[in-house]
Amino acid sequence: MKDDFMRSTCHQLVILVLALILVGSLSGCGDSVTTRIEPAPDNPFEAYRVGSDGTLDVVTWNLHNFAEDAGNEEIELVAKAIEGLAADVVAIQEIAQGHSFDKLLDALPNHAGYQATSDNYQNLGYVWLDSTVTVERIYEWEPDISDPWRPFPRTPLIIDITWQGKTVTLINNHFKCCGDGSLDAEDPGDEEKRRLDASQYLADYMRVDCADDSVILLGDLNDLLIDVEIHNVFMPFYDHPDHFRFADQAVAEGPSSGWSWGPGGSHLDHILVSDELFPALGATGAGCQTIRIDQAMDGEYRNKISDHLPVVLVLPAASLP
Repeated sequence: MKDDFMRSTCHQLVILVLALILVGSLSGCGDSVTTRIEPAPDNPFEAYRVGSDGTLDVVTWNLHNFAEDAGNEEIELVAKAIEGLAADVVAIQEIAQGHSFDKLLDALPNHAGYQATSDNYQNLGYVWLDSTVTVERIYEWEPDISDPWRPFPRTPLIIDITWQGKTVTLINNHFKCCGDGSLDAEDPGDEEKRRLDASQYLADYMRVDCADDSVILLGDLNDLLIDVEIHNVFMPFYDHPDHFRFADQAVAEGPSSGWSWGPGGSHLDHILVSDELFPALGATGAGCQTIRIDQAMDGEYRNKISDHLPVVLVLPAASLP
């Protein structure tokens, strides 16, 4: 397996140059993400490292039916990528096989993890660095309504963590997919309407139940931030700019090379923060971007890992409340 990752010295230098160019060129929040690059010869993903001691680094990543066939190559690739990125927390969507997720954790001795227990297909999960993150609580949340599956085919998975003495809540999501891009607010079965309702329930939950908490909502939200208002499923967040801000807004508005799905097809994987984190989001050294780790795989990324790329939020420690 390692032979598949080996690169000549020249090729490694090319990867390093590409990574440095990407860090400087992709749009995001605040300043560009500061990437610490310490590549190992058998792990080219380390050229795209985002983790550092002075920042809280949170990634959302849809793994596209992860290891549906329990393929060991896919598990090893994802493990190497998580090791290489060195983020504090990775929120994962589309875990198709629970035992494959267990194998992933076995391949990550410096990490711990958790997957949802709701037994839904395409489960949600988290992987975190044991050395930097203390987990206080993990739970699934859904609104108290008669049919929570309609807005949430995958129940949001919430984790409360402590990092360098700071407490942060993460809400991992995978909204309903598909649709025609046109929001029909009168049709409860309309895909866009289902995503709109999910946004509304989450916005209400964050404003009421998490009113004083530092919250990061993230995941594959399956829609565009840049849709016009009448068809924008995220208006429950945009309607309250004093409470919510999409960290990846500039990514969504930027060039397709920085989008998360395709790659380059559209930008569907988002990270939103509550107002408690607005100062951190605007601090020097903060950033949000899509990580182009596909460029380390000679065109095989989509076939061997996913059709989504990871998106990272970096927040400097000194700026966190």
